[in-house]
Amino acid sequence: MKVGVVCNINARRNAKGIASRIRAILKEYAYVFEETERIDQLEDILSKNIDKVDVWSFVGGDGTLNAAMNLLWEKTGKKKEIEIPILVGKAGTLNAVAEKIPLKGDLDDIMIRFYEKLSSIGKLPVIPRDNIRKFNTIKISFIKPELGEKICFSFFLGVPYLISKRVIESRISSKRSILQTIYSSIAKFVFGQDEERIIRQIQADIEIEGKPYPYKSHYVIIGSIFREPALFFRPFAEPEKYKEGFYFLVYSGDVWTALRNFRTYARGEKRPPHSFSDVIQEALIRAYGGINFDGELVKTDYVEIKLEPGPIVNLIKV
Repeated sequence: MKVGVVCNINARRNAKGIASRIRAILKEYAYVFEETERIDQLEDILSKNIDKVDVWSFVGGDGTLNAAMNLLWEKTGKKKEIEIPILVGKAGTLNAVAEKIPLKGDLDDIMIRFYEKLSSIGKLPVIPRDNIRKFNTIKISFIKPELGEKICFSFFLGVPYLISKRVIESRISSKRSILQTIYSSIAKFVFGQDEERIIRQIQADIEIEGKPYPYKSHYVIIGSIFREPALFFRPFAEPEKYKEGFYFLVYSGDVWTALRNFRTYARGEKRPPHSFSDVIQEALIRAYGGINFDGELVKTDYVEIKLEPGPIVNLIKV
């Protein structure tokens, strides 16, 4: 079995030379082993080797995985399933997707277990089903043609986007520091010191399942295939059972109500007033502000998108 390994050395826990270290662990199975700093380098590697490897491993964080799976989806014909298995090389800050698989231990632990699995299956042409977890995605169709279509596991608009933008641009590299940034942003707002006005409403017209959402001003817009998209936040109220689609939350209520009930709402223990929280199949959003999907920022003054279920992704569990 041939494995393609691509390491994003812009990821917080990666450094130059990491690909050689992984090659030493995977030994004869490492067919491609490259390091990248830009998306065009990743695209070039995938284009040259798309039919030459049986498994891809992308070493980085959630943003690295997002960029890679979008390229794979495009280069394999945008089918309903990205069939080639992907091993997530856990080397980012949140590693939200890797935690859902789950992949235990550090990067070396994961690669050593992966090598042992490859050795145990011998000449089998595929990864055993027990080691594959199928994940749904969300497809984001941008009205701007240059942005096209993207797939993701989670996306944020409003306050979550603004906080994540500050985290990414400050290159904050630990979960504890991210939580400190969130709580300090809240504190600055409460005491009137929020110079950048991170906690503020955005204006957006939203349609959910073809019906207009009644409010126009919102603090939070989130979609995710996970009940817990990041850190300890599990903001979605319990949906009706057996629904298919993705979790979707809009909070359009009073900011002080949200702050007083922050943990209650953040854990999905209560449905906030002036909000929507459920599993849906489709939404349209026309919003004045940027969007974060899986750690990738689209910085824009206006975004117009259609949301619907995306393709299935096969992630490896070892």
